[in-house]
Amino acid sequence: MKRSLCLLLLPVFFLVGGCAPKQVRVYEALPESRSQIIEYAITLMGKPYKSAAKGPDAFDCSGLVYYVYKRFNVALPYTTEELDRVGVEISRADVLAGDLVFFKIKRAYHMGMMLNGHEFIHASKSRGVAIDKLDLPYWQRSLLRFRRVL
Repeated sequence: MKRSLCLLLLPVFFLVGGCAPKQVRVYEALPESRSQIIEYAITLMGKPYKSAAKGPDAFDCSGLVYYVYKRFNVALPYTTEELDRVGVEISRADVLAGDLVFFKIKRAYHMGMMLNGHEFIHASKSRGVAIDKLDLPYWQRSLLRFRRVL
């Protein structure tokens, strides 16, 4: 009896007691190309921001998207304004990992790639390539739309 109880509780111990670093949650049933694109974008975290930079050593927001998609043979325009005209506009309820998110902050446009329904990766002027939560008030105030290019 004790042995079967221990075997039953062992998986719970590993699930609750794990001390692995926080993982970014990506939709589980993604097509391989979306998953690879997001996984690669995450490897660029911490790269510095530089205006008009298209990588690989530094990025601006559209340069990050351009660089990551180009690596997977997806040809996209470079500027945020041009990227805001490709693909199709989608609702937040339909967002998948790899979809583009657009913001208007003061008079400037900004963008990133969605990792899941709540987080996105982008090139931040203050932190370089970073992940942020879409639900933060700063981003909610500036949110314009989502676009699907895959």
